[in-house]
Amino acid sequence: MRTTRISTAALLVVALVALVGCGDDDEPEADTTTSTTSTTVVESTTTTTPAGLEQPAIWPAEDVVFDQPEAAAEDFVREVLGVPPSLGAFQQGDARSGEMDVFATGEGEAPTSVVRSRLLLRQLGPDDGWFVIGAASDNASITTPDSATDVPAGPLTVSGRARGFEATVVVRAFVAGDADPELDRQITTGGALETPEPFTVDLDLADAPPGSTVALLVQGGTGLETDPGDFGAIPVVVEE
Repeated sequence: MRTTRISTAALLVVALVALVGCGDDDEPEADTTTSTTSTTVVESTTTTTPAGLEQPAIWPAEDVVFDQPEAAAEDFVREVLGVPPSLGAFQQGDARSGEMDVFATGEGEAPTSVVRSRLLLRQLGPDDGWFVIGAASDNASITTPDSATDVPAGPLTVSGRARGFEATVVVRAFVAGDADPELDRQITTGGALETPEPFTVDLDLADAPPGSTVALLVQGGTGLETDPGDFGAIPVVVEE
C-alpha cells in the first residue's frame, strides 16, 4: 500500500511539472509584463519620498531643529534683529502652529508693553522642529511681493508700508536661516510719526542659490540699540 501511494504522488508531480512547462511556452509575454510592472512600482516609491520643509520658513535653517517655539523665536530675535529677546507667551493656534509677540525694550533693556511685531511659528520638517514662517505688524509690512511666492534671482521690487524714527526704514534680504552675510540691504523712508507710510525699494537677489528660500524683512528704526522697532517679514522662493 505504501509503495502504491508513493507512485501515485510521483505521477502527479510529473504531471504538474509538465503543465507548468506548457504554460511557460504558451504565455511568455505575461511573465515579462508582470516583472516590468513590479519594477516600476518599486522605483516610483523610492523617488517620491518627501524631503525638506512643507512650506517656506525664514528661520532657522532647514537642518536646525528647535523642540520648543520659544527657542526658535528667541534665536530669531537675537540673531536676525540683533537685540535681546523680549517675548510674550506662546499663543497656540492649531496643533502645529502658534504666535508670539515681540515687545519693545526701554532704557536698560527693560521690557515694555509696546508690541513691535508678532512672530508666526509652525512645526515643520521630518523632525517636527519649530520655525518662524513670518512676522506681522500693522506698522511695518510688505505688500509686494506676496508671501511664499516665486521670485527671480536678480532685481526684486519690494514695497509696503512702514514707520520709523526720523522716518528711517530698513529693508533687507537674506537666505533663510543665515542672516550674515545679507543678500542686500536698502535704507528708505516711511512714516515718521504714528502712521506708517508707503515705501518701495529694489533688492538684488542675484547671489541667492536657485531654489532657496529668502527672507524679506522691513524694520523701522527707533534710535535705541536694544529696541527692534516695528518689523515685518515674509519668505519668498528663488526660481530655479
